[in-house]
Amino acid sequence: MAWNKLGTTTLGSAGDDLDITSMTANKFNVILMHVLQSTSSTYTPDMTFDDTGGNDYARRNETNGGSDTTLTSQAFIEFGLGGINTTTTEFTTSYVCNIDGEEKLMIYNNIAAPTGAGTAPSRAQGVAKKDTTTDTVQFTRIDINNTDAGSFPIDSNLSAIGSDGTEELNVQDGAIYYDTDLNKEYVLYNNTWTEV
Repeated sequence: MAWNKLGTTTLGSAGDDLDITSMTANKFNVILMHVLQSTSSTYTPDMTFDDTGGNDYARRNETNGGSDTTLTSQAFIEFGLGGINTTTTEFTTSYVCNIDGEEKLMIYNNIAAPTGAGTAPSRAQGVAKKDTTTDTVQFTRIDINNTDAGSFPIDSNLSAIGSDGTEELNVQDGAIYYDTDLNKEYVLYNNTWTEV
């Protein structure tokens, strides 16, 4: 398995949409969200796949070691700690299983970090899923939308990597390969394998 970059979006100005609108479908994905925070704006990041809502999403999470909370039959996955502190920066990592015809399953971890050494960061962790009621195909788009009064600040970023990349070998000249089936030995010179 080789991980490859599927897409990235960095906001050039404050806004409510942090989306990767065209990517290749992959069975396994890692999604990274880094949202900077200003002193005057709160945000709540809500995630959908392929810009679909309906009532296809459900999640379970806990914040700072507290009790689990659940949301079912939702139009999105409430993604992160949004708005806990107007001076925080958030970073979220999520692992998503995106198999054709199956529910899309996600595990995510989030940190909201106020500035300064005198304040501990907040954390959230959870699991989520997207039902296959309205579509069964692998997603090729990730949307993070702000549903709060503020905006995502400039330079906020959404990136994704996938598992279905092409594996490449970096073999140097002089490498030796022994074929046990043919009982032959080969040496690589100028990108060509030559029998010894």
